[in-house]
Amino acid sequence: MTDKLHASRRTVLAGMLATPAALMAKVSTASACSLAFVNNRRAAKIVVRSMDLPVALPERPTFVVFPRGMARDSQGSVLPGIHARIEGVPPNTMRWTSKFGCAAMVSFEGTATDGLNEKGLAAHMLVLDQSALEAADDRPILPDTHWGQYVLDNFATVKEVVDAHQAAKFRIAAAWSSDLGLAKHLGVHLAVQDASGDSAVLEFVKGKLVIHHGPEYRIMTNDPPYDEMMALAKEYAPFGGTKPLPGDVGAVDRFVRLAEYSRYLPEPKTYVQAVAGAFSLLRTAQVAFRDPTRVAGGNAGFWGAVQTNWVSAADLTNRIYYVNGAAVPSLLWIDLKKVNFGKGAPLLFLNPHDPKVGGDARTYLKRWAKR
Repeated sequence: MTDKLHASRRTVLAGMLATPAALMAKVSTASACSLAFVNNRRAAKIVVRSMDLPVALPERPTFVVFPRGMARDSQGSVLPGIHARIEGVPPNTMRWTSKFGCAAMVSFEGTATDGLNEKGLAAHMLVLDQSALEAADDRPILPDTHWGQYVLDNFATVKEVVDAHQAAKFRIAAAWSSDLGLAKHLGVHLAVQDASGDSAVLEFVKGKLVIHHGPEYRIMTNDPPYDEMMALAKEYAPFGGTKPLPGDVGAVDRFVRLAEYSRYLPEPKTYVQAVAGAFSLLRTAQVAFRDPTRVAGGNAGFWGAVQTNWVSAADLTNRIYYVNGAAVPSLLWIDLKKVNFGKGAPLLFLNPHDPKVGGDARTYLKRWAKR
């Protein structure tokens, strides 16, 4: 194996740590969501992610185009007219008015879990069961259900996101909503990327904010926290260990596969090849449809029957946002440069699992009516 190849692998897994012997015992079996940022190709910088959730947790995803100037109240849904209470947080949650428009995937009719704003900043929330948020204090509270939307609404670059969180003028707090079908809190971590190729992973470990900032942080799945995940990856042959490339759907398995296969992507000759290549990488980590009664002998538990609900690709260079609902064969997209994000513009939406929807999303978008 060449020194150049070794260096490439060290870049993919920047900041590797020695792996404690007891670390594997702490790894969650949770299987939910994968992300890869292809930021080293000339044609476009593209981040792809999958949304994987248990079959027993209906997500009801909605593809939404939000204009600028929207008043946000993090006590309820990000969608106007959805009557839902955010639980687990006191009344002093943050309010703001969006500075930027965005296209986003809204899960459970209440929280933006993925999106791209008009400045070319992408944000993605993925499950992290081991997330341990900061202790209560008197700072304004941002429910973690609204973390992704807050970032898309307010920031243009990864550095701005990192600076705002390091300034610590607000506190992320655990939240859920029985009204929206989230009867318990799901811990999350946040990944952000921008058109320069910059990237950051933000997570809370043992009550402290940990930020991994730099273009080398290109892969993210779920538990354990990022430092431990990178350490575990060293156990596999592609990164210096002895274990063969894994093929299961666990978070560590998906992380290692994405990190390994990301090295083999060819330099695309066309823009279409760039988008297709990013999607092809993500497919190595997607989870096929699964019957809960056939998983682990019918005793799968909450995370046992996870499957991919949808995938997205955010082209940060050209500001095009792609979505493919896993329940349909068609791909839809929206060119944010062609969208009216002006204050007072209509909020638009569509159902990404509608089999009649495909191609340019503007053809199918409808005005959101308050309910």
